[in-house]
Amino acid sequence: MVREMSKVVSNSLATIEVELCDARVSPPLITNHQIKLTSNKSEITLLEALEQIGLVTSLNDPIFLKKGSVGVFGVPLTHDATVYAGDRIELYRPILIDPKTIRRKKANQNKDAVLQEKAKKRAINRVIR
Repeated sequence: MVREMSKVVSNSLATIEVELCDARVSPPLITNHQIKLTSNKSEITLLEALEQIGLVTSLNDPIFLKKGSVGVFGVPLTHDATVYAGDRIELYRPILIDPKTIRRKKANQNKDAVLQEKAKKRAINRVIR
């Protein structure tokens, strides 16, 4: 009976469960995967985990070509980052417009409206005089 317990413990160390969130599709697809560990460690690299899931075949895969396209729990990581049991691996879609550019356009749009209003007031003052 003690022997069976040790087998269960060693088998539980042989695999870890991770969650994969693929945000490249709409709606995001969330799946659970069992990852086999190569040693008695409780972690594996991100590249090895994605290879076992079947999403990546090598480091030259398009997933890793753009910086910040893969992360764990919202933190962008590189291919050599460590993945632990219970982590959520996330695949991000590319950003089409830089958020700074969007904020800058909105701010300038308000300034344009203010400048146009001032120009109208000056035009009215010229006509009245």
